Amino acid sequence: MYDLIGDIHGHAAELRQLLQQLGYAPDALGTYRHPAGRQVIFVGDFIDRGPAIRETLQVVRAMVDGGAALAVMGNHEYNALAFWASDPAGGHLRPHRPHHILQHLATIQEFSTKELFAEWQGCLAWFRTLPLFLELPGLRVVHACWDARYIAQLRGWLPDARLTPEFLLAASRVGSDEFNAIEVTLKGHETKLPGGHHFFDKDGHRRTMVRTAWWRDPAISTYHNYYLESVEALADQPVDVATLPNASYYQDETPVFFGHYWLRGEPQLLTPHSVCLDYSVAKGGELMAYRWHGEQTLTPTGLVRANS
Repeated sequence: MYDLIGDIHGHAAELRQLLQQLGYAPDALGTYRHPAGRQVIFVGDFIDRGPAIRETLQVVRAMVDGGAALAVMGNHEYNALAFWASDPAGGHLRPHRPHHILQHLATIQEFSTKELFAEWQGCLAWFRTLPLFLELPGLRVVHACWDARYIAQLRGWLPDARLTPEFLLAASRVGSDEFNAIEVTLKGHETKLPGGHHFFDKDGHRRTMVRTAWWRDPAISTYHNYYLESVEALADQPVDVATLPNASYYQDETPVFFGHYWLRGEPQLLTPHSVCLDYSVAKGGELMAYRWHGEQTLTPTGLVRANS
């Protein structure tokens, strides 16, 4: 069975604490393992923002490479690959604009010497081995959004769900089918705010597009519980489904685990078959896990927080 762990973002101390709470301990080589053979599944976003990115990668990579864990790619690992990949048309696949550099700055600083930069190249190569999603007996894991249409597309392009250089290039072209599939799978569904409304995100950027709760039926939702950012002027209004570019939502009974959304407040299940494990550890929140024993209907008792 599996212990699923949310976005870490370089918070190695919290990761070690959570692993210990879950019963994992370092073996003779320093790799965390569970005495009963349980495995961790990491939902991605190991890098950027936090104070111990290199250490985080060392812990996670040792577990994955040593068979003690599985992992999927997060949007930050994907962005890093594109940031460092040359574009045949010139520059890089993820342009080195100020806000992109700032997003990666903590990681760049940790690997800033010649020797450590060579190690970073090895990390990038390891990122390319991470699948974009996992479908295992009884559960699914993805960084941001399990939309069956895009998952099917990705399976068609990438039979083992792992990036190729050709796919990375195609997915870096805004508006391509590959770009759209990656945007949804690793970053989630977005919709334009109605009536000229906007909000400021966690980094202070003004946004007119908002992430939506793809696990919730918009037809029975208000904007307060369908938008993943608070827009007070719309909060209690019912969602106008006709204005949504995509009104589908997750209705399967297979449990799906994901991160990405910087949730706050008391950790909780989203539905009986879906749970987000990102509770903003990089913004003063908590590192979260779910201890899964094979149940189809998830339970609040499965949630575990670091230092609880």
